[in-house]
Amino acid sequence: MLVGVRNKVRPEHTALVVIDYQNEFCHEDGVFAQAGFDVAPFRAIENDLALLVNRARKAGVQLYWVRCTYSTPGNLYLSPVFMEHAIRCWNGRYSRIPVCAEGSWGQRFYGKVQPDPNEAIISKHRYDAFIGTDLDVALRAKAIRTMIVCGVATNICVETTVRHAFCLDYYVVVPTDAVASWDKTGHEVALANIRYAYGELSTVEEIVKCW
Repeated sequence: MLVGVRNKVRPEHTALVVIDYQNEFCHEDGVFAQAGFDVAPFRAIENDLALLVNRARKAGVQLYWVRCTYSTPGNLYLSPVFMEHAIRCWNGRYSRIPVCAEGSWGQRFYGKVQPDPNEAIISKHRYDAFIGTDLDVALRAKAIRTMIVCGVATNICVETTVRHAFCLDYYVVVPTDAVASWDKTGHEVALANIRYAYGELSTVEEIVKCW
């Protein structure tokens, strides 16, 4: 049993998992900003997230980069269930407007937060980074016990992945200053849910001090 952030984030059994920090969601020219979403909270975590990534590398923590791949020719990945929701709730994104198309500018990681060539990139087609991916296999191959989960959006892909991670018996630590959402209330509720039922909240400063 690992108790406390310091024990949970020991480099030999910890992975830093960066969720969806992509141009499509974070950049002012991405489809969500162009649709009127406030992406300033996403950009605001860039420096803290970059610091966390760099310190993780120096400490020998395994890094896993999760990115969305949604739109494809022939719509290979988006089911009628997903598309019905997109049509009802996302004002043409995913249905008429491509989102995170394979190889596109929008799919690339944003700003200073970039993977090194030797770090694993996991492509996902749903909010959950475990569904239909090899993330769990990759983590278990390195005997990972703790996931530090960061990125965007707190109340969608981050929270969904954290819930699944807990159910797979990973310890989860979420740095509150390295996750963000367009929706302040959704962000706060998601963090409260995580703290109550799925993991431990921390900060970038507290985590890097442990390394």
